Amino acid sequence: MKHQARRVVTGHDSDGRSVVLSDSIVEAFEASPAAFATRLWATDTFPSDNTDPRDGAELIETFSTADGTAFYIVDWAPNSEFPFHRTQSLDYGVVISGQLEAVLDGGDVAVLTTGDSIVQRGTMHVWRNSTDQWARTVFVLVGTSPVTVGGQTLEANM
Repeated sequence: MKHQARRVVTGHDSDGRSVVLSDSIVEAFEASPAAFATRLWATDTFPSDNTDPRDGAELIETFSTADGTAFYIVDWAPNSEFPFHRTQSLDYGVVISGQLEAVLDGGDVAVLTTGDSIVQRGTMHVWRNSTDQWARTVFVLVGTSPVTVGGQTLEANM
């Protein structure tokens, strides 16, 4: 499997007309032995500025900032597991192909297959691919305030 994606970025010309600013192949990086992530775009302010000339893929190294967003494609290796983690973000995910399990620290397991979506709300979780096939997902992470439950702040560890 090639761990890359085509990324088309639009914007405006000097007359205010819509144009394609770039059309390129973006290579993935190895996020862990279990996953390859293709960083497509990110923002570091809210609200975002559509006139910001910076390449959004170069704004972040990992996840969204507390007041920004991040847009990724993630490929999950067969028979693999990405360890327990919590991010300080609201994550929208869609399985594009294959099957992936969201394993929560409370014991729940959600099995997601092609076309399924998940809204991850700052929870401690593991991503597990229990099949012998690659799985591909798309994630948009939106920065949030830390999760507080019963007066205790649940710290992000990624």
